[in-house]
Amino acid sequence: MKKYIIIFFACILMTGCGKKDVSKNINTIIEKEKNILVGINYPVTNIKALDHTIEKNINSIYQKFKSQYNTLNELHEQSELNIDYYYDVINNRYHNITLHTFINSSNLANPYHHIKSYVYDQQNKKFLTIHDILTEDSFLQFVSILKTQLIKKYGECILLDKLKGIITPDYNYPLFTFDTETLTIYFNPGEITASYCDIIDIEIPLSRLQVKIPINSELKTDKVIEFTTNPRVLDISKKVIALTFDDGPSKYTKEILDILNENHAYATFFVIGNKVEIYQDTMQKMVQLGNEIGNHSYNHKWLTKLNQTDLEEQITKTQDIIKQITGYTPTIIRPTYGSISQKLRKQLSLDVIMWTVDTSDWKYKSIDRIVKNATTNIKDLDIILMHDTHERTVSALKKIIPILKEQGFEFVTISELKEIQQLRKQAK
Repeated sequence: MKKYIIIFFACILMTGCGKKDVSKNINTIIEKEKNILVGINYPVTNIKALDHTIEKNINSIYQKFKSQYNTLNELHEQSELNIDYYYDVINNRYHNITLHTFINSSNLANPYHHIKSYVYDQQNKKFLTIHDILTEDSFLQFVSILKTQLIKKYGECILLDKLKGIITPDYNYPLFTFDTETLTIYFNPGEITASYCDIIDIEIPLSRLQVKIPINSELKTDKVIEFTTNPRVLDISKKVIALTFDDGPSKYTKEILDILNENHAYATFFVIGNKVEIYQDTMQKMVQLGNEIGNHSYNHKWLTKLNQTDLEEQITKTQDIIKQITGYTPTIIRPTYGSISQKLRKQLSLDVIMWTVDTSDWKYKSIDRIVKNATTNIKDLDIILMHDTHERTVSALKKIIPILKEQGFEFVTISELKEIQQLRKQAK
């Protein structure tokens, strides 16, 4: 009986501050049906009026998309809905949120882009307009700066007739966000450009404007992450399986980590990049407990449909935010929707990891059915697909691990599973 030492990384947080996953959460909707793909992530602020407004908008977009595109019959006709977000809180008071809707379909000449913004004053319990931010005396200066920057940045795309008609001191400028230094103005395709153009965004320094509301610069301290290596001894003669979780992190991930830790089990989490910063504590705990992190794109776009530039952005942004928050750099990726092609494999620098067992926990609400899918006819070196975005997955996992342990399995990460395969070959 041969045993080998397989190294895993333990993350030690030395210093730091920043957003912690205390009150904010991200809701996730991932669906794959015959002709449609849905990838939606949006923030939950725990502010009733704000959350209600956001959910109402999300539901309207979702229902309209399903109604319009679920009628496609041909197999080659496929449509994708993706909703991404930006979320920041200024001075623990002003909530700035944007929702970016992207629709790509075989029956659209060009992809559809749309942005919606929300700025909410938690102290006064109200949504803010641009007139709540800027003084009336500063609007002429604001309009002048905005026009200049629009023409400088988007001169080839701007329709001058629309620009002159909209960019005036009397316009409401409904799409905007701000931070302690910058006011950002947005325009949707077709407002001041041709409809096939992308979303317009212009950043204006607040120092050049007169601002009504109190904004204090926030001190940010970079955290220092150090890694120590600790050996984990695994018996390569024993049966092993890899539990993998997609689409997280979420409010359920910490409980899943606790269940794994209590059972001396380890897993691999393929995370979505735009959720990592919200769940900093969870991500750090994930690595501290010896689990592995994989890349699952930045906002769950359909990777096989992206050009090289957009694909690299999806991967690189996710790699960067994971490294920034945890100090760990993933070496593996799971393509969104399980959609893979030879072209995509060649484009990716990370190892592509699929699965051999699908629990369908995203589809079935029955905990017993999920448990059955995860524990029936399981064999050595299987890779089990689950999702840490559902409460039912947490309940199912509590049953799955004891059953599989009874069957003689040990739970390892993907990298450990691959290493065990190599060690077994060398031992022959």
